[in-house]
Amino acid sequence: MRSVPARILFSLLVVVSATLGILTARPILLVVTAIALFLLTTSLLAPRLPLTRALGRFRNQAVEVRLWGAPPPDSGSGTFVLTDVNVLSAGTHVFFATPDGRGLHLKVARPRDATLTANEVVIASAKYVQWNRTRVEPRPGAAAVAIRGSNLTSSGVAG
Repeated sequence: MRSVPARILFSLLVVVSATLGILTARPILLVVTAIALFLLTTSLLAPRLPLTRALGRFRNQAVEVRLWGAPPPDSGSGTFVLTDVNVLSAGTHVFFATPDGRGLHLKVARPRDATLTANEVVIASAKYVQWNRTRVEPRPGAAAVAIRGSNLTSSGVAG
């Protein structure tokens, strides 16, 4: 599952809400426009952030994912293909695909203290971590998220 880029959704929302706000003179639509502009701005600046740039290097590659030191819940081995990275306000959203094509979503709220290397991205702490809309309980002493390049190809075959 590939996400619709946030910048497209927010651009559409800005145009529609601004147009309707002007035509109908309803202030609430102008408030919606302002909020959408803020979210659009954060989305447009996301590629410039070191964290999203580092995660973007793994796009369309097999990666191993650890949340609070363990594989994600109900995921088996924890190896997936990273398909997309988005930033929405203070959250980083990472999208994955399983070998059978099922889409998965990781949300990291307010990531802090990231360590970025050529083969790994480790986020030491976060307000919370969600895997497919389910909050993952933190484990003391473990990094919130670790995403490491795998020796598997995107098709799941050893490379």
